[in-house]
Amino acid sequence: MDAWMKKLGSSEEAFTLLSSVFANVSDAILVVDKEGMIVTANPALEKMSGWATEELIGKRHICELCLGMATCREEATCADCFFKQEQMPSFEMRLKTKDGRDYPVAASSAQLPEIDGGKMVLILRDMSDQQRAEKERYQHKLTNYVIQAQEEERKRISRELHDGVGQALYSILVGLNVVGQSKLSEPLRQHVADIQQMTAKAMEEVKRMALELRPSALDDLGLLPALRSLIKRFEKSFGLLIDLHVQGDRRRYPAVVETALYRIVQEAMTNAAKYAQADKLGIVFEDRDKELVVTVVDDGIGFDVERAQKKGTGLGLFGMKERAQLLGGTVDIRSAPGEGTTVIVRIPLAKEETEDGHSRPDRR
Repeated sequence: MDAWMKKLGSSEEAFTLLSSVFANVSDAILVVDKEGMIVTANPALEKMSGWATEELIGKRHICELCLGMATCREEATCADCFFKQEQMPSFEMRLKTKDGRDYPVAASSAQLPEIDGGKMVLILRDMSDQQRAEKERYQHKLTNYVIQAQEEERKRISRELHDGVGQALYSILVGLNVVGQSKLSEPLRQHVADIQQMTAKAMEEVKRMALELRPSALDDLGLLPALRSLIKRFEKSFGLLIDLHVQGDRRRYPAVVETALYRIVQEAMTNAAKYAQADKLGIVFEDRDKELVVTVVDDGIGFDVERAQKKGTGLGLFGMKERAQLLGGTVDIRSAPGEGTTVIVRIPLAKEETEDGHSRPDRR
């Protein structure tokens, strides 16, 4: 640095350079005297604090801008803290603005003892974007953990319903069949038949609940077979006409990708069947090698997407987008009253985006 400065030649050239740096850097730079009064400041401080430069220089004390640090004492001013040490390489503080707000800044300071009885230079960098990004990363991690825990719990309950309650009901039904074949009076025989019918309905309901919680096809066979099974159930339950069109390879994907896409499509289909009064659904599944694109189109009554999100009634929409974002993907929802709804999901794929690192054919 010294050698480079020497190449500038005259002190006038060096001054011009330093003045340009002072005026144009994005970090706020201010100089305070030993009493803590601001003696000079660059435009970046004006932008960060909301105070005009002429309102700062010679008129504001550093304590009016500094909310304090963890090391501050009540009886000490900010100037006391800064001048205690010749240099404070890096620390965090909160900057108070003219309108009363405050936000975090990363700061560093150094004494300038040779200048006019001693001065202190402070450099401040806005950390609000960094903290916001860190908060978003934490929220994404937490959301991902909650979703994974939810899926594991769904899988466990589904298995218990199928293997526990389902098998118990089946055993009861077998026993009732044996009883029904015995010599019984007609009223008792009819009563046994009624119980058989109720037990069979209970078995179907348990099976439906287990499938809703976690379809075994999703784990055993893959995404496409699970979607086909879901489509059949929706066609039977809601009378919908659903067309599934698949483009590209039919292969297995990581469990998190398959689960996310299954839940997103399931939510889109549920919205179409229960709320949109749709008669037809079209689903296009595209494996584009580097990304998966799934499009769900219904002919329902449509809705105002922005209004639903503002009113907080679009929690299902938020959940769809959150699942995709956790995988670096997006969900684009297009709708308007009377025009149906289109949901476009994009999930990026890495080159080795399969459970064992290799593409495998999907069992159809």
